[in-house]
Amino acid sequence: MTDLRALLDRHIAFWRHEEADEPLVRALPRHERRKFENTDVTPDMLDVEELTPLVGRRNPDKGLVQGDLLRGLCAFSRIPWMEAIIGCEIHAGNDEAMWPRPALGPNLEGRERIVPTDDNPWLVKLLELTQALVDANDGTYVVTHTLQRGPSDMLSALVGDERMGLLLYDSPEDVADILRRASQAFIQVARAQYARIPPLEGGWVCWAYGLWAPGSVIRFQSDSSSQLSPRMYREQILPHDRTIMRAFEYSILDLHSAGTLHIHPALLETEELNAISVTLDRYANAPTVEELLPTFAAILEAKSLLVTGEMTWAELELIRRSLPARGLAINAQLTDKLLWQRGV
Repeated sequence: MTDLRALLDRHIAFWRHEEADEPLVRALPRHERRKFENTDVTPDMLDVEELTPLVGRRNPDKGLVQGDLLRGLCAFSRIPWMEAIIGCEIHAGNDEAMWPRPALGPNLEGRERIVPTDDNPWLVKLLELTQALVDANDGTYVVTHTLQRGPSDMLSALVGDERMGLLLYDSPEDVADILRRASQAFIQVARAQYARIPPLEGGWVCWAYGLWAPGSVIRFQSDSSSQLSPRMYREQILPHDRTIMRAFEYSILDLHSAGTLHIHPALLETEELNAISVTLDRYANAPTVEELLPTFAAILEAKSLLVTGEMTWAELELIRRSLPARGLAINAQLTDKLLWQRGV
């Protein structure tokens, strides 16, 4: 039986970037998710009972601890919640993708609606789903905040990718105002969820990562910074990311291995940020795990690091063997069957 307190002490060491004998590791198979396809998605389409299946029904095959991480459940995270809450219409395609339609007008009108009111229908639905998970909890999982994309992603959603690039050059003051409102909305939505989520041993878990922190914790991302130079990210986006970091006791920002990893030097200098996560991109031209190891090592010199995403058992072992354990966690969605053969 796992000594939960001892395990949580290891999680504390992760956030504090302290020495460790072994990294935190979880290895699970990939799983299928509920699909909406080729349709516009509205809050009334999200059925609370359908999207919280089997929650509260004890299953001996499921438990709170998975490897070295914790099993967390959140409100249906395929929905781009922040984009929906700040006013974007949401469309589902035929490949599990959902994307927002720009919501601001030609003169950026509509920005006053970015910060939601309490009766915002998307926010109401998010909190209903969160509360349902809390009410049904039988102790085999922790409830977490849902997937929340960061200010740069919200800016891109509100105006479109191409227009975002032009506005960053042509209207930096307007962009700063939109980003300020977006970061305020992000914090408000996260805190509204936390108002409903009870702590575990005085702390909480961030989204799907299974990382427990001894206080409030947030995981967010800046995927749309893939279009920006490191300088543009540092000067125009990072101040608003820092606003979010300062609003919580612990924070982890996600980068994509083939998309946003170029901004990591700015994050290593950001005192408010505790950790960086890197999601492995697996398409043909993405860097391999072996090619990423030097960057991972550089991150670990200054910050804690979570490597997450699809990987083989051999890749998991390569990461584990090649990097120092200090501040390292691995959240693997295994793509081969060796998981079961190894008895993990």
